Amino acid sequence: MSSSADTRPRLLETVVVTGTRTPYSLADAPVEVQLIGPEDIEASGARDVAELLEREGGVYASRESGRGTSIQIQGLSSEHVLVLVNGRRMIGRINGAIDLSRFHIADIERVEIVKGPSSALYGGDALGGVVNIITRRGADGEPGGVVTLRGDSEGNGDAFARADLVADSVSASVSAGYSRLAGFDLDDSTFAEDGVSGESSFGSLSGRWQASEGFDLGFDASYSLDDTERRDGGTGGKQYATYKQIEEVRVGVQPRIHFDDSSLTLDMYYNRYADQFLQDQLGSTENTIDEETVNELLFGGGQWDVSPGWLNTLPGQHTLSLGAEFQLERLDADRLGQSAERDRQSLYVQDDILLGNERLHLIPGVRFDRDSQFGQQVSPKLSLRYDISDSLFTRLGYGRGYRPPSFRELLLRFDNPAVGYRVEGELDLEPEKSTGFNAGLTWLAGEQHSVSISAFHNDVDDLIEIIQVESTPTILFSYRNVAHATVSGVDVQWTWQGQTWPLRLELGYGHLWSEDEATGDELSGRPEQRVNLAVSLDKPRYSLGLRGTWTGERVFAVELDSGGAPTSAGEAEAYALVDARASWKGFAPLLLSLGVDNMTDAGDPQYLPIQPRSYYLEVSWSL
Repeated sequence: MSSSADTRPRLLETVVVTGTRTPYSLADAPVEVQLIGPEDIEASGARDVAELLEREGGVYASRESGRGTSIQIQGLSSEHVLVLVNGRRMIGRINGAIDLSRFHIADIERVEIVKGPSSALYGGDALGGVVNIITRRGADGEPGGVVTLRGDSEGNGDAFARADLVADSVSASVSAGYSRLAGFDLDDSTFAEDGVSGESSFGSLSGRWQASEGFDLGFDASYSLDDTERRDGGTGGKQYATYKQIEEVRVGVQPRIHFDDSSLTLDMYYNRYADQFLQDQLGSTENTIDEETVNELLFGGGQWDVSPGWLNTLPGQHTLSLGAEFQLERLDADRLGQSAERDRQSLYVQDDILLGNERLHLIPGVRFDRDSQFGQQVSPKLSLRYDISDSLFTRLGYGRGYRPPSFRELLLRFDNPAVGYRVEGELDLEPEKSTGFNAGLTWLAGEQHSVSISAFHNDVDDLIEIIQVESTPTILFSYRNVAHATVSGVDVQWTWQGQTWPLRLELGYGHLWSEDEATGDELSGRPEQRVNLAVSLDKPRYSLGLRGTWTGERVFAVELDSGGAPTSAGEAEAYALVDARASWKGFAPLLLSLGVDNMTDAGDPQYLPIQPRSYYLEVSWSL
């Protein structure tokens, strides 16, 4: 590209892959990617990805009752956000959301976020955007590692170790960790708890074998086991103990072949997510729920990136990306009326075109998906970037997205007699579809300042909502394609990096307008305004950091918990989440960190069930 690399902050040179499925530096990316890099992650003091994104601008993440996290991108909810780990789909949704607390920060290198319909590259479930969690995958250069211990004032604790190994042609990382969760209760007047207690253990192996100049093989495997419990209340003063065990296995290989003018990347992986749910009424043998859910995904695919000579007759420089994918997903769950299985086959093509003395970047693309339950879907996209000058450029984007109904929405048969309601799926649901437009302007004002302004508009058809369909003798909920919704917004982010003083300042503001066209009401749980702030000072012997978000009022419709009572409709007050962290590097290779999470002590049991203010001590030893 025409921009000068030596005038950019180091962060802008980080390579990202999610926006186009091909590598670009952040400054040169034709599709806007929000990056949370290694320095940001380390300075955050977050324990998991859920906590990291809760304090991040540009996206909205919030905890739900029990152990779960909802995330919104451009006003579209968790069901419409595809969560990837190293470019691979995650399964095991709870109430329609991937629980981001499953992903421990200690093993994560960076997080890439793409906003807006992304089905042209990623297929179903990418209607609102993509969150790609990139883990540490093999050593980079020299062998080494780290050991980290952490504890806080609320009784939570973490232990983590990673070893980076290097041989003649193989590099690998081996990691393992253990976490202890302490439950919390935001309302002492009730029996129910708002946070789960328990423990979590995990381990992973990842790396790459460089067999020759033209061939390398990536490999990875991970395992995690979570055991948690919580007190819950029911109707008539009934009291319950709720237990949950989640076991997750992920394995995969990624061969890559390099030719003179092209490369072929293959990817094969298997995910298994098993959830055992047990709820016992205290002092009684009645109203016991004992259910198991096993979700499996088998994936195989490949992408060929090539610059074919026959395209030289056309204007510009062309790089084609051609892809094919196959997915087989199965769900066995006691809550479903039957075992569920679906397969999908996909083909996609993308042309990366440089025009106008490399100032105009044009990327058209289209994807064809065939779903065994819902037939064919075609998802086009068009992205454009124009460099007005070496430091000022604009991006425009258009895309269509879709989301097929989940197994839960189609087949769910869940009866909760303790609380007095039942939920039934609906077989006649249609896929949700969206059309999205994005426009943005970015100014890289030398090494100190960067400013980005973006605007978006999404139209969503056949939005699936849960509604009450009966009230007697039992309250009955079900799913319907009842809504057409529009979501629009603007997002402004400013970053300043000192030159003579190592101070970094980030400030952002987002405004959202959402409407259910049928009723004229705002969509449930969407804050109209959000502000984010981060300040960090990084000196050779110490570092200081402060980060936080302010979230405006939210209006909620009725929502269903996976095990407890429905959350009633209502309006939630604005709140602020602020964290502070100080690290001492003077005892290298020892790093000592002190921090305060949730300084404002925000939280309420109904709409914001998060841990109260806590203080932590963290010790890391680099090997």
